[in-house]
Amino acid sequence: MYQDLTSLSPESRVWIYAADRTINSAEKDAILNECADFLKKWAAHGQELKAAATLLEDQFLIIVADESFQMASGCSIDSAFRFVQDLGQKYDIDFFDRMTLSFLIENEIKRIKLQDLSNAVAEGIIQTSTIFFNTNITSLKELNSNWRVKAEESWLKRYFKASETV
Repeated sequence: MYQDLTSLSPESRVWIYAADRTINSAEKDAILNECADFLKKWAAHGQELKAAATLLEDQFLIIVADESFQMASGCSIDSAFRFVQDLGQKYDIDFFDRMTLSFLIENEIKRIKLQDLSNAVAEGIIQTSTIFFNTNITSLKELNSNWRVKAEESWLKRYFKASETV
């Protein structure tokens, strides 16, 4: 059952899919319409799920399930995963590159490969105050409070400690 995001419990479960490029407005409208159609039918063990979807920053597809209404099952999670894979194929977007991180640098989203992160910190491209998009969050409450964080306030802080010792 497709819902407005604001009507879901703060404890709702969140899945974040980072696109490998900016999603234009025509694609955004089409993707959100396809998400609404999918979520209207999304179910776990035959029980409909109360769910929502949004696109943040024109680059992050967010799917949310209110598990206070009905728990998402492994099969329902798999079906959502396949749905996002299909969207990616249709729009030529990679939503599954977990080895690339997203930052807000000079008011633009920049993607940096994990393997290049140490160099980006050493070169000052990523600083302690650089905004990091935290795709590891798992609840709507976290999405609302911990989505955009300073790099030093995330798991990335270890990279700054390592660069201080060099």
